[in-house]
Amino acid sequence: MEFLVFLARRHLRTRWRQSAILVASIAVGVAILTTALSLTNGFEADLVGRILSTTPHIAATNALTGRLQEPERVAEEIRRYPAVTAVLPYVSAQGLIAHGASATGALIRGIDPALQGKARDWSRYVVSGDLASEEGLPGVMLGSELARKLGVSLGDRVKVVTGQNKQLTAAVTGLFAAGLYEYDSHIAFLELKTAQRLFGYGATVTGLDVRLNDVFRAPRLAYEMSAEIPANFRPWTLTNHSLRAALALEKRVIFLVTLFIIIVATMGVANTLAMWVLEQSRELGLLRAIGAPARLVGRLVVMQGFLVGCLGTGLGLAAGWLLSVGLAFFPLQLPQDVYYIDKLPVEMQAGDFLLVAVASIAISLVGCLLPARRALKLDPIEIVRRTS
Repeated sequence: MEFLVFLARRHLRTRWRQSAILVASIAVGVAILTTALSLTNGFEADLVGRILSTTPHIAATNALTGRLQEPERVAEEIRRYPAVTAVLPYVSAQGLIAHGASATGALIRGIDPALQGKARDWSRYVVSGDLASEEGLPGVMLGSELARKLGVSLGDRVKVVTGQNKQLTAAVTGLFAAGLYEYDSHIAFLELKTAQRLFGYGATVTGLDVRLNDVFRAPRLAYEMSAEIPANFRPWTLTNHSLRAALALEKRVIFLVTLFIIIVATMGVANTLAMWVLEQSRELGLLRAIGAPARLVGRLVVMQGFLVGCLGTGLGLAAGWLLSVGLAFFPLQLPQDVYYIDKLPVEMQAGDFLLVAVASIAISLVGCLLPARRALKLDPIEIVRRTS
């Protein structure tokens, strides 16, 4: 093995310019791929965070009646699970919000602001204001896009109308922006007790918002809770299944498309090794003539491709890590009038770097097979006779 490494390194140093180009081509592909995956992870994490700002990690409801009876008793049973950080009661119902001649449908959610503030960073997506009452009127917090459609701002009065033809006059005391158009244009928040009175819920609620210390454990915990607690448990991954599937597909497409850069670079490695086998056929024939087995010559070709692949992959991983760190500390700014995020989010995952490294080296080895096979077929007697 040491002899093979010595010969392979010597040849690569002899043709150092060509070797450097091959290493650089693989490194560029690996760097681009790792950076692209880090950006994809960042977008996914940012999107999940925005979704969970208004969506329960697990929603505990009663699918038969639409109202959860004795929510405190159910909440106590849910709190027994160590992964649960908070259980928040909520009311959720469709309604109409009107201001002057403008009116639009909205999802009215009744929440307890005090509990929300303790359980999560409620203020993260609050643009201004809160849910406090104003001048004897209950407060309502509107999504930024919903407020824009209605043409209202803080302090304005709106009417909240239910499907039972009940209505409530409320003051706009807060605005929030989750960064997702569907949420910002269709959701309005009321205080829990106000929403219970408006929709005639009494002491019942629509459901419980179960918050977890690890959001990705939601599907398994929801299954466990359903078997032990008399309620319906729906994890956020099921509620947003289509979006999650689209994100996963997008990541796979980015991986495959960018992987072609590495494949093209590896084709260059294979082509160079094939040319080297032709150019160095006399030397290879002499190796065979002095007793070197054919497999040794084939392994020499593979070793060269392996060294180029490893060096290019290592440099590419380092470059991708540095580029991702640079984008994390000095993010590229995006126009907020076009996108709902103001900068490119980055999240590096060790698994992605490992997957890229394995794929890159594997492709490099596969690219060496044809040149190695050609080297195995060299006839030392014929080569020595032609070159003598």
